[in-house]
Amino acid sequence: MLNFLKKIFQSEERQDTRKIAEIRLQDLEEWLNERSKPLMEEVQQQSHEILMRVDEELQKSRINIELLENAKLQNPNIPFKAKQYMEGNRQAYIRSVNSFLGHMEINNKEYFYLVDFCKEFDELINNLNKSTLRSYTILQEFLANETGKIAQNIKNFDRLFTELRAALGNAKLVSIKNAIEKVQSLKSKTKQKMNLNVELKDREAILILANGEKDQIVQEIEKFSKSDEHNSFLQLVEQKKAKSSAFYEDQKTIVQSLSVLERPLRKYSHVAFEHEELVLEYLNNPIETLANDKGLSILEVLKNLEKLLLENQLQIDEKKKEKSLEEIKKLSGEFLNEFLKKYFAYREEMNEIEQKIARAGVSERFREFNSRLEAINLKAEKNTEELAKLKGDSEKIAYAISNLKDEIEKDVKDILCEIVKISV
Repeated sequence: MLNFLKKIFQSEERQDTRKIAEIRLQDLEEWLNERSKPLMEEVQQQSHEILMRVDEELQKSRINIELLENAKLQNPNIPFKAKQYMEGNRQAYIRSVNSFLGHMEINNKEYFYLVDFCKEFDELINNLNKSTLRSYTILQEFLANETGKIAQNIKNFDRLFTELRAALGNAKLVSIKNAIEKVQSLKSKTKQKMNLNVELKDREAILILANGEKDQIVQEIEKFSKSDEHNSFLQLVEQKKAKSSAFYEDQKTIVQSLSVLERPLRKYSHVAFEHEELVLEYLNNPIETLANDKGLSILEVLKNLEKLLLENQLQIDEKKKEKSLEEIKKLSGEFLNEFLKKYFAYREEMNEIEQKIARAGVSERFREFNSRLEAINLKAEKNTEELAKLKGDSEKIAYAISNLKDEIEKDVKDILCEIVKISV
């Protein structure tokens, strides 16, 4: 029992001792054709014999067509219209058959051409039968003998092509044909893979350049950020913030006072129509309205408001009235004029700072940097996506090439009993 099992395992471990032939892909198709030549010659000999009979049938068909063209009516005493009707169908029938016979003139006797032509033949004969059915039926009434001969010719073509199809359908030769088609597909895919590899390298180079350009822009930004030009810009920005902050404290007093006076002022505007628009402008935008109030008309409004409050004509509670009177006193002409001086000085200083900031062109430089970065990032992103797609396509085609290569090597082994290794 042990010896029996040992023999089984030994037989499984035996390797194929046949010599492995390494063949370059570009030589493989020619090599397969050479190996299949004896079998091909035998099949082609059979095919040539059948094609000779096809040629003979073609000559007979042309003679029968000529006979049909010149044939006299079996019954010459038919009406003139019936003759015209018959003649029209005779010409239509002859044209269709001649077109079919033109396709039967086969000049290329190569195996692969004949295989493809056999596939076309079925369509040709089906089309002929469809196009001539009506004309054939009508001609049978008038010229049955001549049309019958041509119909027999067509049946003979069908039989001959059935024989040709059988001869060409040699299983081993069909397998070799399929293997050659795989070789052609492998060549095509290999070329496609080479083109993909070139495109991959191009995309990788573009991506490297884009990343290098991006690094350069970042370095330019870092360098510019440390420059005296940028530092001066930052100082101007800080100076602007400081002045804005200082002025905010000055304007806060006026804004708060008018906020306290909002209700009394609205009540006042309802009774003093000539000041209604001015009061609303002060409540909505106090600082700008004050700057544009050249004659300080607000002082008259405040004076009138004070009088109405003291006379209790605005129906304001006592606590609110006292608070309002305090705020009116704060907003004296002296206080407002002093504020306006500060405001106009502040506005002039801010305008000067903003002009210096604009002249520095720092914001434009950063916008330029950002625009360049955005463009290069977009370029890098697009190329990264393209690169990923190309890598995916390359992997798929490499897998297809590997499978095709294995299939062809197996086909050669099965068909020709030879072991080959394809060099791609």
